[in-house]
Amino acid sequence: MKFLVNGTLRSEKTREDFLREIDARPMPNEAWELIRTGVVSEHGYKIGARPGFVVVIESESEEDVRALISKLPLVELGWFDLEVDPVSPFRSDLH
Repeated sequence: MKFLVNGTLRSEKTREDFLREIDARPMPNEAWELIRTGVVSEHGYKIGARPGFVVVIESESEEDVRALISKLPLVELGWFDLEVDPVSPFRSDLH
């Protein structure tokens, strides 16, 4: 099953703090490994009015997704509020 993870910068953090932090801290090996192994199929930083990140993760459960994401340093350090939603492809038989 696929899950969309939406990490939004917490209100007490500023965009400038976030940019300094990601410039100073390369993406951790744990994150690259999730990408390399196909667990994370899509990923990116949110650069609009609500800075943060989004990833699409293939997993068995929301609990597994939260466990994976919680190990990433910026998440572990409390930079983001997280939303985790299961997603499916559009289907013509649903309308």
